[in-house]
Amino acid sequence: MHTRSSRKRTKLETEPEKGLEEQKKLVMQELGTVIELESHAFARSLYHDLASNSSIESFLKTSRFYSLRERRWKIPQNLAKLLDSNYCTPFRNIVASVVRHFWRDATRQGCREVVDTHATDLQHCLADPPAHTSRPSLVIKAKGPSFQLPCVRIGQSLAKIGFSNTAACIEIQPEGGELPVSEQLARAAIYARQIFVQQPNRRYARVLGISGHHLRLFHFDRSGAQYTPPLDFNDDPHTLVRIIIGLSSPNEAVIGLDTSIQWQVENGRKVGGTLTTRAANDTEKVYPLVYLDPLFTRFHLYGRGTTCWTVSDPGSSDRLLVKDSWRSEDTTAEHVHLQDALDVPGVAQMVSFEPERGQTQDLRLFEHGNPPTFHNRIECRIVMKSYTQPIIHFTSAKQLLCALRDAISGHKTLFQKGTLHRDIWIQNILLGIPGANPGERGVLIDLDMASRRDRYGNHPLVNWQIGIPLYQSVMVLHSAELEEDQVLIPHDYLDDLESFFYVLTCIVYTYDCHGVSYPANELLKRWQKITGSTAATAKEVFLTRRRFIPDPISRRWPQALLDVFFDFRIFLLPLVQEKIAVMEMEAEDPEECLKQFAFNAEQNYDEVLRIFDAGIEALEKADNECPVAPQEVPKDSLASSVQQRSLAGKRSRSSEADSQPVAKRHHLSPERL
Repeated sequence: MHTRSSRKRTKLETEPEKGLEEQKKLVMQELGTVIELESHAFARSLYHDLASNSSIESFLKTSRFYSLRERRWKIPQNLAKLLDSNYCTPFRNIVASVVRHFWRDATRQGCREVVDTHATDLQHCLADPPAHTSRPSLVIKAKGPSFQLPCVRIGQSLAKIGFSNTAACIEIQPEGGELPVSEQLARAAIYARQIFVQQPNRRYARVLGISGHHLRLFHFDRSGAQYTPPLDFNDDPHTLVRIIIGLSSPNEAVIGLDTSIQWQVENGRKVGGTLTTRAANDTEKVYPLVYLDPLFTRFHLYGRGTTCWTVSDPGSSDRLLVKDSWRSEDTTAEHVHLQDALDVPGVAQMVSFEPERGQTQDLRLFEHGNPPTFHNRIECRIVMKSYTQPIIHFTSAKQLLCALRDAISGHKTLFQKGTLHRDIWIQNILLGIPGANPGERGVLIDLDMASRRDRYGNHPLVNWQIGIPLYQSVMVLHSAELEEDQVLIPHDYLDDLESFFYVLTCIVYTYDCHGVSYPANELLKRWQKITGSTAATAKEVFLTRRRFIPDPISRRWPQALLDVFFDFRIFLLPLVQEKIAVMEMEAEDPEECLKQFAFNAEQNYDEVLRIFDAGIEALEKADNECPVAPQEVPKDSLASSVQQRSLAGKRSRSSEADSQPVAKRHHLSPERL
């Protein structure tokens, strides 16, 4: 078994496709660790429950595309022998004959059909550049409660085939035209990514690769990818047939779909849907989908794969949020933290949960146990109360301050219970429902990266891989590039309070008091481009500047909000400087400093809340919240730059990080604190 690092593969020259090199670069960055299997055990172990050896043997005896006497498939060795010069034709004939034989009803009903797409551009998701398309050699076209005709861009005609109605892809290279395995992997990953994106209830995807008279099976799930060594399908025709049977199965669970989410389809398009889960009393409950598409989804192949659905409670008609994700098995499940948050104002409230709906290790086969490079992930589902939109949809300065204030208050209560959020950013703070009472005007969500206090009262060491750099504290940013004479210290509540300040900073710099967005400021543009110690130093400088808001920006906000901004900065500055001194081993007693931070937690939280309360009170007394009327400005600001990139999901290194990065660094032992 070999492991390939997806970051170290070389570019290979291939036939041109639209944006192919750009697509390969994108997908290989998000693929994670790739495992190259050394044996055929995985490929040969699959789908035995779908077809017996005797049934496959019977098929081979009657197939006009297999020579029983020669024990080989009837594939021309020379492309010149093909009447239409299409090297995909003989393989399409083989695959189609298998599908027709073993899935007669499905093919008769049009639910499964083998389509030659080697010359057809399959459109990528609408979030990708319009030029991005792919041409798998063959696809197994599908109809059913998880499939629909492809979405099209304005001005395009309706397509009949795309990744949204594809059960599986097959990539073919003829004898003598085989591509290196790294290139095969890249292409398979591109197809798999689009299947995941355009089929949001996908749990895993498999791509069959055929090179000459050999096959490889590429498997993709939230733990990354693995692929088999080349297998001669003339020597082992049963495995080829069985894989085709599995990839074309009418049973959507077999091909990798989560059948607890299903849609009603009319005229090829989804028109309604349901989500089935386990209620709090462990009974099955069916929720209608409010929207056909997820409210939120992560496009990366590797990682948590978080997908959020808005559903309606049939009993109360209340809207609920269902969050599906794949957590790393060595992390605490989010529902554990949400149980601590029950009845805590300012924090998302859980209704029910399914802690283990599956594991990625069950989707694979390792002969000698999980290899060290494989990180198992566990599929989880949480049903929560639904709130409104992220905080950037505020419409007044008062609403903004109230939302931040109540989210910080919820953070305080959660911290007192032993849970630290560790992933504060602009999308994890929601506005409360209209007319919400104080304490519930802002809601903190997404406790995937939260940590529990250990028996010494500490949380894990700062980890630069957790969170989004734009909002990370100075200490967390420094942890990416520590010098030999510096030490790691535990992530604490002050790091999260500092992240709340950067949320406020981003909003002040890119909006006005009515929620109108403005072109991104140079400060935030710079913060987006830098990471590690460089970013940490930039934020240190920002905190120490006397005049740190340009006049054009300050004029967009009432003085009461600016006072909150200034006072929040003044509060943080000495604490950040003390923590830097601890990190650089310059403090007289580093451990005592950390103890004082912990001892003063309630006092520090209360001071921040006092700052916000004073600002809210001042705004309530003011006759006019904003000194100027809102201006009509181009929406090319946060909505298209900061908001849709760093503000809305650009994480450090990989899209997900679940554990402390392995590094030889000094740190203050939690046992000594």
